[in-house]
Amino acid sequence: MTRAGFPRRRAPEPDDSALVDHLLAARDRERQQLAGRLHDGPQQTTTALRLLADSARHALDQGDVEHARSAIERVEQLALEAADQLRQLTASLDPVVLERRGPMQALAALPGALGREHGIQARFTGPTELPGDASHRNEIVYAIAREFAVDAVERGATAVAIALDLSGGLRLQIEAEGCDPAAGGTALILARRAREIGAGLTIDGSGDAARLVLTAPAP
Repeated sequence: MTRAGFPRRRAPEPDDSALVDHLLAARDRERQQLAGRLHDGPQQTTTALRLLADSARHALDQGDVEHARSAIERVEQLALEAADQLRQLTASLDPVVLERRGPMQALAALPGALGREHGIQARFTGPTELPGDASHRNEIVYAIAREFAVDAVERGATAVAIALDLSGGLRLQIEAEGCDPAAGGTALILARRAREIGAGLTIDGSGDAARLVLTAPAP
């Protein structure tokens, strides 16, 4: 038994066929989620903008200036809403976040993204800066954290706590409450990514909680 009563289970060795199946399923799932968010957000907003513009044009043709002014004001409001929806959607895409903020800043911002996208409680503790010569390692650390956290949320997690400790190396711990401890195919991806940077990885859990611990030496 490990600290806090979690039974330890080593991350499994990846099997290539299982890895491919998991990647394909994850890609399809992310496409469906992205399509749904685009449809429910910006697409519906832009449809409303077109209808309001038609209404304003018709009002002007009829000489109803007040109605036209009201429609135009609503167009302005919806345009701002659409811009905000697209900003949030863009910020959730990994390449953009990493390019603008860097991996450690993206890691610190991950709880906010989880809260906005999934409505869960999430928090981050730890530093947000690491030496620049460890940029590749930092990107892998962020990718592992995001994959585990998102998978936990999809399995029903209601709270996620991310903690980063840089004393004597790197230690990343993520605890997810309210989900099955088994990480399924995600563990295959995480194990391979951890080995890429020479890091140790354990995934364990108990009851309705899951935990990941990643440890790596100083660069």
